[in-house]
Amino acid sequence: MSQVNRRSFLTWPAVVGAAAFSTPLFKAGLAAAAAGRPPKLDSLTSDWLPAREVKHFPAVSNFWGAVGSSGNVLGIRNFTLPPYVDGGGDSCVLSVGGVPVTTGAYRWSAYEIARRATTASGVLIQTATRLAFERNELLLRITVSNPTAAPIAVSVNANPRIAKAAPSATWGWDAPRPGGGRTFTAHKVSGSSLLISDSASSGVTAFAFAPAPTLTTASAGGSAQWSVAAGQSATIDIVMEVGETSTGKPLADINDGKGVVDACNATLGAFGAVFNTPRKSWEKRWQDAFTPGNGHYSGSLPVLTDTRDTVIARLYYMSILSVLACERTNLGPEFSTVLGRPTGPGTFQGCDRVYVTGAPENAMTVTYFWDTSYSSIVQTLLDPRTVKTVATYWLTKDIYAGYAIDWVSGKTVGPWYSANDLTVFTTILNYVNYSGDVSFLDTTISSSGKTVLEHLKAIATNWQRLVPQGQSLADYGENHNLLEVLPKYVHQVASFNAANVWMMQKAAGLFDRAGDKATAKDLADRAEALLSEVLKLYDKANKGVWNCRHNDGTTVAVRHVLDFAIAGNLLAPSLAQEQKTAMKQFVTDELLAGDWMRALSHADSMAPVARTDHGTSGAYDAWPSLTAQTFARFGDYPAFLSLLRRFAGATRQGPFSQSHEIVQSAGVSVTDRPALNTAGAVTVSAWISPLSWPTRVWQGSIIAKDSWGSGDAGYVLRGGADGQISFVLALDGRFTDVQTTTTVPTSGWHHVAGVYDGEELQIFIDGTVQATRPATGKITPSTGTPVIVGNNPTDSDRRFSGSIDEARVYSRALSATEITAQYEATTPATGATDSSLVLRLPFDEGKGTRTTESITAQAVTIEGATWSSSRTGFGTALALSDATIEYHAVIAPASQLQVFNNCAGGNFADVIISDLFGYSPEGATARLRSATMPRGITATLSGVVLQGKSQTITSGPNGLSLA
Repeated sequence: MSQVNRRSFLTWPAVVGAAAFSTPLFKAGLAAAAAGRPPKLDSLTSDWLPAREVKHFPAVSNFWGAVGSSGNVLGIRNFTLPPYVDGGGDSCVLSVGGVPVTTGAYRWSAYEIARRATTASGVLIQTATRLAFERNELLLRITVSNPTAAPIAVSVNANPRIAKAAPSATWGWDAPRPGGGRTFTAHKVSGSSLLISDSASSGVTAFAFAPAPTLTTASAGGSAQWSVAAGQSATIDIVMEVGETSTGKPLADINDGKGVVDACNATLGAFGAVFNTPRKSWEKRWQDAFTPGNGHYSGSLPVLTDTRDTVIARLYYMSILSVLACERTNLGPEFSTVLGRPTGPGTFQGCDRVYVTGAPENAMTVTYFWDTSYSSIVQTLLDPRTVKTVATYWLTKDIYAGYAIDWVSGKTVGPWYSANDLTVFTTILNYVNYSGDVSFLDTTISSSGKTVLEHLKAIATNWQRLVPQGQSLADYGENHNLLEVLPKYVHQVASFNAANVWMMQKAAGLFDRAGDKATAKDLADRAEALLSEVLKLYDKANKGVWNCRHNDGTTVAVRHVLDFAIAGNLLAPSLAQEQKTAMKQFVTDELLAGDWMRALSHADSMAPVARTDHGTSGAYDAWPSLTAQTFARFGDYPAFLSLLRRFAGATRQGPFSQSHEIVQSAGVSVTDRPALNTAGAVTVSAWISPLSWPTRVWQGSIIAKDSWGSGDAGYVLRGGADGQISFVLALDGRFTDVQTTTTVPTSGWHHVAGVYDGEELQIFIDGTVQATRPATGKITPSTGTPVIVGNNPTDSDRRFSGSIDEARVYSRALSATEITAQYEATTPATGATDSSLVLRLPFDEGKGTRTTESITAQAVTIEGATWSSSRTGFGTALALSDATIEYHAVIAPASQLQVFNNCAGGNFADVIISDLFGYSPEGATARLRSATMPRGITATLSGVVLQGKSQTITSGPNGLSLA
């Protein structure tokens, strides 16, 4: 693994960041902002992202819920606006000439998902997907341009499976999505409307279209079709309205759904105005967030101004926007009837406004203690009344009975998380300090009869009941209580034992301010005693990494970021400089990658671990910000600023999410088209000159169009394990593979081919069959997945190292004679004009960053590769190696159990406020952290409000000042 020296570590983001991480749109928006005001919301729109760079299809929210997009240019999935929720799968799929159109590029903004695509015949399609503001309506606008000489048929499938969740349904990490055992039926309604009903709930979904289409219905949905004349363009508007029947029961008569149909058609009649409302209303909500005395929030956020550092400014504002995307205003008392809550004295009636943990796939009605704590400074400054209400409710519940509160039922959900003590304590402490509401500590919680301060003491000392007999540190349980995918990071971990020290220290300070000196001393003494035990978990032989102690007394060094970000962060004043230096070196050498980081080092004994939030392929979105903060707490402000600039690269794709994946940009990606999804037979072939092989046979993708997660699909030719070759196809939805025992050496050029003829899988090396396996079935298409040469479209760690030439895919099984002929040929002409050839990349250019796919004459981008000489007579080839790889962060896919929106991304703004600008009040007293230490940035943070008084913090060459 390459080492990152301090000089390159500090200068890398300064060189790359300003050019790549702060878009021209944002720079213009920041420059145009009025004095003391934030930039307009539109300036935070993402770049146009090629589909190959999108691992998680974007989602859009409207403060009532969210909906996700799909690989189709119009498709939606995960419609989740409680109590209405879909059953998964795609709906609103757009087709041209009966062929679904795959998205070519995406662009996200807070109120819209924009997509565009070009069909093989040159038809241009652009779509906009919006949710009506605080309404259960989906708004779709389609623009189609037909440059061909013949009319085209454009169709949209109206087939969502949206139900109203039953009052008894459980909302937790998973939504109560409708499963089997129910029937969805489409009904034509007068005019150009459709109504879709659910046999098991009162939920109904109406569609209205303009212009009026030709409508057809099938058993579970409908289809709308339009004709666009040759050389003409057309705009199509669609409204999808979700509601319930007038009877509150499953649809029995079409008139029971009349109210929903009428509302849908009323919106269609005023489509232009309704379509523009989300943009205007989101902008007002955004401006309200920075306006003292606004009519919506109970507080306001500071404005970052007077700075040329647009990278930091974008990071700050995008972090805040990520929190607003999780705001929900439809879980309060006025929605109790539609949510099906019981009524009467003492029943739970919700909260007027909450900030949920995620959307739209999971966690859409819950506040996780853990995630919420990471944006608790932003939430407190923005909306102190809501934070106080939420924190008070938390204390009425058993925080050890689960990991979150569901705001539909008011129940604690999920298993106990080891982080509960620290994160509940942190949220309450941040509320008290950043609101100045010290009196909250004296509030008595009715369910317990204890004050908030007494609760904080109980939380800070709860660790004592977790200490195994005869030992000194708390046992934080098994994998599912901690990081879920790291079975060695269990029991007596440094992170949360260090948190116990910190909590007791902070609780001691609170009791001291309250005048209870005896309790303060007792807590301080216990903290000091525990500190000495926690420090024993650090072993300098681990090179910057802490041990965790298992209950049998054995210790294991787990090379994960958590101990750095929690133990290092909270215990920074107590750590020796030598230890801090080693810990920083561990992060620099083993975790940082491109504009992001990995949570777990590849050098760890559990590596690789695929899940992006806690594994080797990426990191949960709060880990990078906490990592940067820990550098600051170690006194290394130059590195702190450098890291913030580095991590700002993630904002190119849109908001912060649950996690970002490190993508290794390498290879050539060809956008999907129907011809590449051959069904009955296929041949995949290339000339290769390997430089090295990965450890496992499946890790070196030569030509790949495979996908998994929601089902096996596609095909891949690959190699590894000292040169064994593997050929894999998804046959009838399940991967089947064949692999050789013969190996391809890491010297010279070799021809490899995988063949499927409907009866057998074969692999050829240098013209000779080397492996066979009987197999039957149709190849399951990986629709929407590109073909990538030299890498894998689903897992970018599976890359090929070496040179590749003449990458080809045929839609039939070539014979042994034909393959031998290609191997023996002295020019690439053999087989190049075959009518079944559906993809050919000859790599003839020899220079530049683009190459041409011969069948479509499409120019495609080369990433993370250089040019090399090919075999004699074949010109040039594409060369890939670790030295050419480029790393960047993308929003991690839903297949990794990751949500698109997550409030923890607000931690970047928390850290910018508390450490870059040093704002760290204690109770009612304003205070700046390390004020004499220059931060390396010239800027002001204005409108920091404490107890009704507005403060401005200025960062300059001599440090920080508060006025």
